[in-house]
Amino acid sequence: MAKLWGLILAIAGLGLSLGGQQPVLPQGIIPVPDKPGIVVALKTDKGVYTPGDRLQITFTLPRAAYVYLWNITSAGKAQLLLPNRFLQTPFFPAGTHVLPQAGWVLRVTEPEGMEYLQILVVDRPLSFYEAKAWEKQSFVVFASPGQLAAAVQGSLGDAVWGTAWTSYLVYKPKGTVSVVTVPAGAEVWIDGKFVGETPVRLVVPAGKLSVRVEKAGYEDRRLTVDLGDGEEVQLVVALERARPLPWFPPGLGEPVAETFGVGFNVGWISALSGGFDLWLDPVGLGLSLTAPPPRPDLSQPGPGGWFAWGPEIEGYVALWFQGTNLGVWGSVGLSFQEMAYVPSWYPMARPLVEVEPETDWEIRLTWSLGVGTGGEGWRAYVAWHNRRGVVVGFAVGP
Repeated sequence: MAKLWGLILAIAGLGLSLGGQQPVLPQGIIPVPDKPGIVVALKTDKGVYTPGDRLQITFTLPRAAYVYLWNITSAGKAQLLLPNRFLQTPFFPAGTHVLPQAGWVLRVTEPEGMEYLQILVVDRPLSFYEAKAWEKQSFVVFASPGQLAAAVQGSLGDAVWGTAWTSYLVYKPKGTVSVVTVPAGAEVWIDGKFVGETPVRLVVPAGKLSVRVEKAGYEDRRLTVDLGDGEEVQLVVALERARPLPWFPPGLGEPVAETFGVGFNVGWISALSGGFDLWLDPVGLGLSLTAPPPRPDLSQPGPGGWFAWGPEIEGYVALWFQGTNLGVWGSVGLSFQEMAYVPSWYPMARPLVEVEPETDWEIRLTWSLGVGTGGEGWRAYVAWHNRRGVVVGFAVGP
């Protein structure tokens, strides 16, 4: 039924001939003269637009003329589309022209409803608007359609002119989604936005929707719904108890829902380190960097040997398991560090130690284990890392 009413409104708003009649002129638009001095044709590329769509306007002139174009929204706003900041001299030769021109666009916005366009073509320029307004905005806006109409009519005088108008419908396709769960009280997320707890019924934009249902102690459910305009979809979801992992203590066996997130952590043992990780819960991939220790002081005698010559770079895989109030963090990975061999040296010896000693890479196994806590979309933890020492981390996600 909603589709049918939408179609009826669209047909009525387009100005199509229904029994030889057109829709009534909207308030504030200048009536078409009985014998126009200039005959002009006006049309849009579509009759129904979704908010965000681009609007294309075509008009045809039998002779060169000055062209003025404005629209009246369903909210009663009157806006001068031509001339504007980008096209300040609206003089066009005879022929067919398309707006907008290169360098600017016309985009349909909310609210929904019927909008009207009127074009006025005149043999001379008019001055019913303040061009200074373009310093702050791209298009001149009038307080009301009536004010615009009075200003235009007051500036026509004995000019030769003609006008035409058309209309189009701004309509956002939408449908209704109802979600019921067994048991009730589950959180519902549609396209990543929280919409309420079950049972829930709401109107949403039509199209492909991603529905996620979550309830503590139960497995999350994900569904995809293809919702048509005016359609109502009812989802009845039976939730299953979450199965705890046998090797974790009670309360730690419930994995976090699969959501994307990012995490940061810092560590300290003999040098400061920092890490960054990307998450598809409960698994994360990370990279850390530990500053190298100071290089040996060649002004003092030294026994020689292998020394860290660059930062320690670690790649790791992390796991996070969230219980009711407590979570467990763990990671395993490999680190790479450039090492340099410096032979025994004495400051007064000749020759001195080579400035660029022999270098090689040292690869080490890394691991960490810790505990933390978290809530909806966040977690914090503290862990011990075999190379980085005490590590404190924080992660966020949708």
